[in-house]
Amino acid sequence: MVSRLLCFLCVLVAVTGITDEQYYSMPRLFELDDYDECQASRGAFCVGSFHLSSQKYNRLLNMIQTVSEDKHKFNHTVIHRGYCVTKTCAHISGEFLPEIFEECVHNLTKTKYKLDAKLLNLDNCKTSTSSPKMPLDVYDLIFASITGLILIANLVGTAYELLRSSDDKPNRFLIAWSLISNWRRLTANYDKTDSRFDALTPVHGMKAITLVFVILAHSIIAHHMTYIHNPRFLEKGITHPLSILLYNGTTVVQTFIILSSFLLAYNVMLSLDTDPKKKLNIQIWGQMILHRIVRIMPLNMFVMGLTATWWRFSSDGPLWSSLVEAESARCRRKWWTNVLFINNLVGPDDRCLIQTWFLAVDMQLYVITSLLLIFLARKPQIAIKILASLFVIAIIANYYLAYYLDLKSILFIARPELIRAQYTGVPSFNWQYAAAWGSLPAALLGLLLAFLHRALTTSGYQLQQNKCYRVLYRLSVPSILLWIMCGYFVRDSSSKTLVTLYTAFDRPVFSIIMVIAMLGFFLKIDRIYWQVLTWRIWQILSRMSLSVFLVHWCYNLTFLAIKTNLARVSVFEIGGHIFTSIVMTYVTSLPLYLMVEIPAQKVLQTLYTS
Repeated sequence: MVSRLLCFLCVLVAVTGITDEQYYSMPRLFELDDYDECQASRGAFCVGSFHLSSQKYNRLLNMIQTVSEDKHKFNHTVIHRGYCVTKTCAHISGEFLPEIFEECVHNLTKTKYKLDAKLLNLDNCKTSTSSPKMPLDVYDLIFASITGLILIANLVGTAYELLRSSDDKPNRFLIAWSLISNWRRLTANYDKTDSRFDALTPVHGMKAITLVFVILAHSIIAHHMTYIHNPRFLEKGITHPLSILLYNGTTVVQTFIILSSFLLAYNVMLSLDTDPKKKLNIQIWGQMILHRIVRIMPLNMFVMGLTATWWRFSSDGPLWSSLVEAESARCRRKWWTNVLFINNLVGPDDRCLIQTWFLAVDMQLYVITSLLLIFLARKPQIAIKILASLFVIAIIANYYLAYYLDLKSILFIARPELIRAQYTGVPSFNWQYAAAWGSLPAALLGLLLAFLHRALTTSGYQLQQNKCYRVLYRLSVPSILLWIMCGYFVRDSSSKTLVTLYTAFDRPVFSIIMVIAMLGFFLKIDRIYWQVLTWRIWQILSRMSLSVFLVHWCYNLTFLAIKTNLARVSVFEIGGHIFTSIVMTYVTSLPLYLMVEIPAQKVLQTLYTS
């Protein structure tokens, strides 16, 4: 009778969830002593994770295991502890800190919960006199020297522009390093008399606004990775209908993919209008790839170098080792894959700067789309049919790939424990979400948009007068939100066919809606959207997009790694973290843009064009 009652209670817990009283009867998921106090008293501080078990049946452990099976919950069978060993564990004798730490946690857990706790992962054990886990080395000195040379180059370039005669032809290498010249470029308001360029002004607003959403999403991810005072808030929040905008909203990154291929095709076709005799061949294709590399590589390498070297010395905290030093170590191991833009394919679980998967995918798709352009740019009528066919084929291919490899959209793997681990060991993240083929439909659609836009402008057809399109355009922006929200109704589905269909069609449907909206933005159909997206400030912020994209994750982690106690999670706490991250990211991105990104681009462009 008792066993049946226990079984019934377990089923009830699994189906209806648990009460707050039951939840807080479990061992706390995270505990953290006062780090500053421990360091001030010259104590030893250890941080690690422990697996809960019991040699005989334990009712509490049974409930913990049942709760942990809920995909909306953290894994409560693994607890995370950060203790001042010399204080909290003073009753344990010994000399080897990790052993004292393990025995201490085991005794405390055994005494209070009748559960065994075995050390699963030791993040760090250190005292106020401990040497750094990653001491200063030659790579730090090399990066410091490079940074010093960059600063000197900016001083020389700025002084050169201030002192040179305006009648003399400027030296292109020196003027490239002028802060004055680069500031003018950042704040320039280009002539809008050419309608071909004026039509693209909304691109700035789209890039800047999308980046804000990216920072927001990454702030949520970072909070899953730290030691939280109230993890139940995140566990409850993920089941709320509105949370789908965060956990399924990562599809907005497809906006960048669409814009990348659209702008590529748009600029190539403009160059053909300017020079009709211009040849498109493999040599031109190589120049296009080189131009893209020059655009991205210098700043990418600089931020990678900063992350792998001096970032780890910038502060300290109980979680500094697991969040910052661990990230820095991964960047040291994988920097070369980021330089070659293959970091999403080689050792994908060993992630350095989680957002850089996009740069790899963008470059890989750029190679494909630019090659397509070589053959299609002079054949716009055929190009539209071919690209539309390729778009459909890409969706079908992604469907079969997802079905046979059991890959799922990010919607189905956005679980607290997987987010905490940055999706390590999750094939769906590596081979669907962060793989080039997963974003290929969006890239093809971007090319198709460029050809459609060109066909409309050259033919003189007034699409804005088409009632059917006007209705679609009016519905497009709210439809973007509605499509993301639709994920709420399928995310708990157990049907493999439905899951695979959503995985294959999620990004393409979003991309189609976005393309409908973009076409309307470029044709100035709606005055309100046009004015919002062409706000002068967006132009300045969007020019720093690469810097913002590369830097923001470091701030997301830093602000949490420096906390010396448990992080409390709430709408306002996360909101404050997001606001601070945005402000500091743009403050840092400004000098990076002026002193590294633009000068390096100008110098390299001068070298390969001279």
